Amino acid sequence: MVDFEQIFKINYPTLCKQVARITRDIDAAEDIVQEVFVNFWEKYHQNIENPQAYLYKACINKALNFVNVNNRRTEIDKTVIHPNHATETRSSDQDMEFRELELQVASLIESLTPMCKKVFLLSRYEEMSHKEIAAFLEISPNTVDNHIKKALSVLRRLLVLVLSLLQVFYNLS
Repeated sequence: MVDFEQIFKINYPTLCKQVARITRDIDAAEDIVQEVFVNFWEKYHQNIENPQAYLYKACINKALNFVNVNNRRTEIDKTVIHPNHATETRSSDQDMEFRELELQVASLIESLTPMCKKVFLLSRYEEMSHKEIAAFLEISPNTVDNHIKKALSVLRRLLVLVLSLLQVFYNLS
């Protein structure tokens, strides 16, 4: 059996990179990975069969939870702190519109079923292939395909609406 220190040295940098790709925050990624290692250390005496798989899965799940919680906080902060912030220039208006669109996309992703959301986030933020997601979540590749199609369909409806509004806006200007 490999000792804890060796497992840490081998896996910590890779896990931090993978989690940072999801969270887009290196400090948060390091905190998440450290927390997972603490939990792993506490459970180490249980002789976890595949430590790398356990660590990877735990880190990804914590990262996805972090992103979900952060998205909710950001959405609340923006609506409470800056409900209708007046802008001075066209680029500020565009920035605000872009942020609003980001919030709408985040809200739509949040509205997906838990498994669909997890599959979509792993695909888009972790850049995992459908095969990798299927193995990771222990579901069939067809199920992964169906979840991705469902998520994209929901997002596509928002995009069509936004593009329609933009067309109307620019035709009126």
